[in-house]
Amino acid sequence: MVTVAPDNVVRFPDGTRGLIAGRDRSRTLNESRDLVAQKLREVFRTFLVELQDDLVAKGDAADERDQRNFYYGGRELLHENVMRIEGLVAAHWLRQFDAATGAGGVKSARSQSLSLDELELVDLGDMDEQLAVKALASRLHEDCKDGLFASGRRLAFLAGDEEADLSIETMLSDVILSALKEAALPVPLRLEALGGLERKVDTVFAPLIHDLNAFLVGRRILPTLRRSYARNQRSEKNKTQANESNRTAGVDAGDIFATLQRLVASPAMQGAAGTAISSCGLPSAAMMSPADMAVAMERVMTSLDSLQRSMPAATVVPTGSNVLREFRDSSVGQGLDHLDAVTVDIVATLFDFIFDDPAVADPIKALVGRLQIPVLKVAMLDKTFFSSKSHPGRRLLDSISRAAARCGPDAGHDDPLYAHISSLVERLQSEFSKDASLFDVLCGDLNDFLEQQEYEADVRAIKAAPLVAERERRELAAVAADAVLSAWLSLPLPAVVTDLLTHEWRALLVREYLGDDPAGWENAVSTAGDLVASIEPLSDTTGRRELAAKLPTLVKRIHDGLDQANVMMERRVSLLDCLFSFHAAVLRGAAAPAVVVVPVAAAAPARVEIVTESIETDEALLDSLSLLDSDNVPIDEDDSESQRRVDDLQRGDWVEFPGGKSGSVRYRLSWVSPERGILLFTNPHSPRALSVAPAALALQLERGEASIVPVEPIFERAVSRALETLKAA
Repeated sequence: MVTVAPDNVVRFPDGTRGLIAGRDRSRTLNESRDLVAQKLREVFRTFLVELQDDLVAKGDAADERDQRNFYYGGRELLHENVMRIEGLVAAHWLRQFDAATGAGGVKSARSQSLSLDELELVDLGDMDEQLAVKALASRLHEDCKDGLFASGRRLAFLAGDEEADLSIETMLSDVILSALKEAALPVPLRLEALGGLERKVDTVFAPLIHDLNAFLVGRRILPTLRRSYARNQRSEKNKTQANESNRTAGVDAGDIFATLQRLVASPAMQGAAGTAISSCGLPSAAMMSPADMAVAMERVMTSLDSLQRSMPAATVVPTGSNVLREFRDSSVGQGLDHLDAVTVDIVATLFDFIFDDPAVADPIKALVGRLQIPVLKVAMLDKTFFSSKSHPGRRLLDSISRAAARCGPDAGHDDPLYAHISSLVERLQSEFSKDASLFDVLCGDLNDFLEQQEYEADVRAIKAAPLVAERERRELAAVAADAVLSAWLSLPLPAVVTDLLTHEWRALLVREYLGDDPAGWENAVSTAGDLVASIEPLSDTTGRRELAAKLPTLVKRIHDGLDQANVMMERRVSLLDCLFSFHAAVLRGAAAPAVVVVPVAAAAPARVEIVTESIETDEALLDSLSLLDSDNVPIDEDDSESQRRVDDLQRGDWVEFPGGKSGSVRYRLSWVSPERGILLFTNPHSPRALSVAPAALALQLERGEASIVPVEPIFERAVSRALETLKAA
């Protein structure tokens, strides 16, 4: 069975998650914890010395004796407790970290907040401390946002929660306050320390967070972490903005019917709908007796029943044929009371907008067109139809919208989904009279059908996920290798060293990464570092003597690396001869020689393109789309609008891709890989799955080669467009 978590992500077996699943997460997590503890001791030792100097300076500048005594006394107290405070900070960090990452998941770490009702019970000093701690956490978050996000996500990943991130800024702030309290420093001195830390975030904490991320990347923990993992927060923000927009427009769900009443009566709407709204001038419902009203409604329902059963099949209904307009012009329609007449006009207007909706295929529009009479009957019998999304009639329309999203604009009558919807519409046409519970039954039937299709697609996604993971590992290997080499390649190195690192050593790093051999990876990295260090000029005899002793071992390690990379003999001899000339010059203290190395094949011009790869196994068929540069390095996402739209995609969303001669094809997002965010799409009617790198999809959206299918229900879109017309009138 497919396991669907509350966050809407299909959980696949650990074996599909890439290389890191095979490593000892617990050991790496503990090493990360201990690294931060050690760094905290070091930075606090320096900070406390600087804080003592600041206190002396403040004491010298103070006018009052009590102030001077406080600053000078605080300096002495810190001087006596430096070692104890730094030890307490490290100890509290270890406890806080273990508590936050224990039991295989991430637990929230939040500073204690104070309510207004509690203020009278809290010492003012404690309240000031809480404010200072929040200010420190806020400054940390603001100044080290990207680094904190990356380290928090990586540590949460190690702790077993791939969708969370640790709030390191909150943990650090709480740890510091707890340590200062246990050191028995007075409240004013603790406030001085917290304020000093807030002012020196860049020098105290930024290097620590940088070192933590560097350590985790070196251990290959989410080396290409995408900032857009905070997609749920962004989605919530979008929802909030949408709600605020609705409130600004002054339209609540309960007011929709009244608003649409004004809409259909406006001249602007008459022009938009292309028809004139007749005014019957008949007695209102308030002027009729209950018996007369019942007779009139029965007459209307009888007429609508007759129209409902005479509706032609969807295959012969002209797209956009609005039978409600014809009913409105009939003798029965002309005899409606004002409220029912307006109801007919509203429903007819909404169907006009549905028929004009370009996102819905014509065959689906024809099916929806057959629902005009049943929907009108429901709306006339129950006006909550317009304001309640849980109304059975609305829910059936919403389910049909979900189905329409996967059918695409080229949906045909032989499509199994189309055939199923058609059978439900036929049943509604023949059986519905006044009991809206039939809508509930048919809605449940359609949802069961859709869920079965999604289940089958998820089964295919599970089979394709290992292929995506393998592709992801290859991309991660290239990215990790380039991340390691980038710092050295940014230096003014001799051409031969740059050439060797860019080609043979990059290939070796990729090989070691894919081989899941941490020792081999670390050896290749250290050899590259030693090579770069070995060509630096040395002015002292001792340094040259030490280099001479190290060179034989270094050359052997380079030989071994070239063997593993299968370098051709001519190229190998050329590289080693050039390196020998450079090392000889360094040992003599002479200038670097002018050497020429045998080049590798000429590099292609820099380009960025979408690369397609088809993978077939006994278990799955996969088409893979990636955005690669000329060196076969995956391109990370940018901050474009298209990329933000990709970031907001969630499981269950549909995207339309070009399908060549067969026309466009729609795929459902079934899974997002945890490391590089690769999107895995499936289609219920296709045996092939589609994996797309986020940057590749963003480029396709930007070029118009792909499009995100609207997810708003069809009836909701019609109401929204009608309300927009009202606002513009």
